[in-house]
Amino acid sequence: MWIGIREFIGWVIVLIGLALIGLVVALAIKRNVLEAMALSLPAVIVFRSGIGLVRMSAASRVALRLTQNKTS
Repeated sequence: MWIGIREFIGWVIVLIGLALIGLVVALAIKRNVLEAMALSLPAVIVFRSGIGLVRMSAASRVALRLTQNKTS
């Protein structure tokens, strides 16, 4: 159950990161370069954190499946 919750939270964080990256692009198009530069690093950090949670939950699912196959 915790694996599913972790994956869901990871996908939510990925979507928030994508929204922030979209905001950075919109600011850059409107020529607000300083604001876009200031927001770009936090946007990338949020996006990569979400990807990390999704990867961790996928690895947990694989490890759990492998341990269940060995015991049965």
